[in-house]
Amino acid sequence: MTNYNKTSTTLFAFKGMQEIKKLKSELNEHRYYLERNVARRTEQLTRRIELLESCNTTLCGKLASYKKDLAELQTSEKEPGDSPVKLYVLNTDVQRAEAA
Repeated sequence: MTNYNKTSTTLFAFKGMQEIKKLKSELNEHRYYLERNVARRTEQLTRRIELLESCNTTLCGKLASYKKDLAELQTSEKEPGDSPVKLYVLNTDVQRAEAA
C-alpha cells in the first residue's frame, strides 16, 4: 500500500507540474500580445501627438501673422470720417441662409 501512495503522489505532482507549465506558457503568450499591442498603440499615439503639435505650431504662426496684419490695418493712416476696419468670418451656411 505504501508503494501505491508514492506512485499516486508522484503522478499527482507530475500532473500539477504540467498544468503549471501550461499556465506559464499561456501567461507568456498573453504578455507577448499585450506588450505588442501597447507598443503599437504608443507608436500611433506618438504619431498623432507629433501631427497635432505640428498643426498647432502652424496655426499659431498663422494667427500671429493675421493679428499683425490686422494691427497694421488698424494703425494705418486714417482719413477723417473713416471707421475702424472690422473683419468677420462667417460660415458659408450662415451666409446662404441670410441671402435667402
